Amino acid sequence: MRGLRTVWLTAFLLLCAVPALAQDGQIEGSVIRDDGAGVGGVTVVINELGKVEITGGSGAFAFRGVPAGSYTLSYSLGDNADSGEVEVGAGETATVEKTVDWDVSFADTITVFSASRRRERIAEAPAAVTVITEEQIERESTHGQLPKLLEFTPGAEVTQSGVYDFNFNSRGFNSSLNRRIKVLLDGRDPSVTFLSNQEWSSLTVPLDELASVELVRGPGAALYGADAYNGVINMTTKSPADSTGGSVRLTGGDLSTLRGDLSASGALGGNWYGRLNAGYLESDDYARTRLDLNGNGVLDVPAEAEYPGLNVERAPLAQDQNEGTWGNVRVDRDFGGSTLSLETGYSEFEAGGAVVTGIGRTQFSTSERTHFRFNFNTQHWNVLGYHNERENPVLSLGTGAPLFLDSDNDHIEVQGNVGFGGGKGRFIGGASYSEETFDSTLPAFGVQSLVFSKVEEDFQGVYGQLEYAFTDKVKGVVSARYDESSLWDSEFSPRAALVFSPNPNHNFRVSYSEAFQSPNYSEYFLNVIVAPPVTALAGFEFALCAPFGVQCGLAAVPVKALGNPDLTVEQVETIEVGYTGVLGRKAYLTVDYYDSTLENFLTDLISPFNPTLGFINPAFGPYAAPAGIPEPFRSILEAGVRGAVPTMTNDPLTGLALISGATYTNFGDVDTQGIELGLNVYLTDDLKLDVIYNWFDFDVKEQLAADPLLANAPENQYGFSLSYIADKYDVSGKYRHVDGFEWAAGVFRGPVPSYDLVDLTGSYRINDRVAVGINISNLFDKNHYQLFGGDLLERRALGHIQFSW
Repeated sequence: MRGLRTVWLTAFLLLCAVPALAQDGQIEGSVIRDDGAGVGGVTVVINELGKVEITGGSGAFAFRGVPAGSYTLSYSLGDNADSGEVEVGAGETATVEKTVDWDVSFADTITVFSASRRRERIAEAPAAVTVITEEQIERESTHGQLPKLLEFTPGAEVTQSGVYDFNFNSRGFNSSLNRRIKVLLDGRDPSVTFLSNQEWSSLTVPLDELASVELVRGPGAALYGADAYNGVINMTTKSPADSTGGSVRLTGGDLSTLRGDLSASGALGGNWYGRLNAGYLESDDYARTRLDLNGNGVLDVPAEAEYPGLNVERAPLAQDQNEGTWGNVRVDRDFGGSTLSLETGYSEFEAGGAVVTGIGRTQFSTSERTHFRFNFNTQHWNVLGYHNERENPVLSLGTGAPLFLDSDNDHIEVQGNVGFGGGKGRFIGGASYSEETFDSTLPAFGVQSLVFSKVEEDFQGVYGQLEYAFTDKVKGVVSARYDESSLWDSEFSPRAALVFSPNPNHNFRVSYSEAFQSPNYSEYFLNVIVAPPVTALAGFEFALCAPFGVQCGLAAVPVKALGNPDLTVEQVETIEVGYTGVLGRKAYLTVDYYDSTLENFLTDLISPFNPTLGFINPAFGPYAAPAGIPEPFRSILEAGVRGAVPTMTNDPLTGLALISGATYTNFGDVDTQGIELGLNVYLTDDLKLDVIYNWFDFDVKEQLAADPLLANAPENQYGFSLSYIADKYDVSGKYRHVDGFEWAAGVFRGPVPSYDLVDLTGSYRINDRVAVGINISNLFDKNHYQLFGGDLLERRALGHIQFSW
């Protein structure tokens, strides 16, 4: 692909340009306490230059491109302040270590990146954001499931439909293959190209290699483009230079689970650093066969029904065990002021479970994924490029038909930033370009299984953000993005926020934002059989087509579900008010209220003729007889066929008769509102209490009777956790309640009863080299399902032992 050539060419040009970037000096430093622990969230200013940086969780900071000279550094956090001197030589690195004796709360030191695409204190972010820190990830990583890290956080809607099948959402209107939250791993989008959903089992790094996981709630298209509809999950892995050493972790437990993870990082010489990750997994699954080979609409073995109302299927599960392997290699080059990262990864996952989709359950035979990523970063510039490939045979359990997914995509993005006004203002701007291809040709037969022909599309966008501190207490943020695509009309996505901080411990904000979600390739281009062929029109074939030597395809007409290339994007507008506060230096409180308007909903598959809208898919118009049939026989044939089957149309490739059994359209407007609350309290230095509460409400303004709109989300969700964290061991118990709600997504429609879950996590460090841990999900083994059509979930207990060096 030309996109892949662009990525590699850019990487080469960057490598050639790097030596020219190391002319000025730089300052690298850290802010630490008396005990050597880093202090995050500290604002560091070069007074003479007006340059500003925020220390990360380890207390580290860096200034690039600093002219030679003497400078004064100012340090501040809340009510605390200090200063120091530093001398910078031409082309040299000045190292600073600032020790402070400050009394700061834990919340003061937490920083985030995703809300503004730059590092800032979480208490000053202009959006609702949650961060899972490196320490918390390491404590909870036994389960190996990334969505579960966010399960007990404000605003999170986590629905599990299988052992490794999760849907992650926020702020309502979930679906079986949800894509309303954009997910990035080191800037790379790992979603499945055809459906735009996440395949959580195919991540090529273990959880404990993540440095942070951030969830930004609310529309994020102004900075992140399409599909940042309800928010963004931004995951960052540890850099090889900051995590030298290695570990081997062995995990085992329920469902015959066996997992091994290897991680190793270190210096390679010449300012090169490397990291290697590899892993293997096998386990049983919760999934059960829902077989109806007799075709009578009931299970062949009624006793196997998991719960009432499930759709029956025509094919059994092809395998009942999950098995996966993965590997990832990353190398970084430090150029003294800039860093180049090169990474490649591979994963192969054979699913023993089923994936719930809008057209029924499917089972992935073997999903193979590869990726390459490069990232070049300086203080003011960031260039990112990546290439993803995925190949996956699929079995449709509902019909028994074999399917195939073969896709690749390329992406390149350039972002720059500059400060102004003596550190009061900052501008961030960037541009991106992507290409995607998708092919569903069955290797054994040479025919397409999901679309009519190979799909090739492109996407491009530009964005910018301007923020300015009008006073010490008031900050304004304005951002916007313009996106174009070969699939949909251009979109403009603005966002504006005003942040008021009466003092460093309290933050009030109000914001307005817009975002959009693009239809996926299935909704645009779907072409699958959904019913047996219709033979009732064979008389037309023999009487009006055969005599003229023309084949019309009326002897056995296929009935298909068809995509709609005339779909438009879904849109959301949100007004939000929020508060974050540090209470008594021992508690951190966040409260957010949002009011949203959602428009242009994409329907599930419905009849192509609707009493309200008429024919809803203009790409497949009324049946047209072949040109080889003369008049008046041509008109007689068309009138007869259209009268008998109004949804008869033509195959766009062959021209033969085709019945449109179902298709998609845009229709529906909804108002939503909600409250998200999070409270973190350190009861003692070692004992921490976390409380969450989410309230959600919606009001349907317009919908189709054939496709009633349901939020697929609970009205109330709440929970709490209690964690004891000591030097050698930690233990955590979590409780979560979810109200019952109605579910409707594709062919799966039914109630989801309320459920209450308790999870238990603990670890013990035997010495500096050996640690053990345990995670028990659903401690009291309450059988339940979290989306209608999903598996019946049970308790799962896992334990691990880890050897580190």
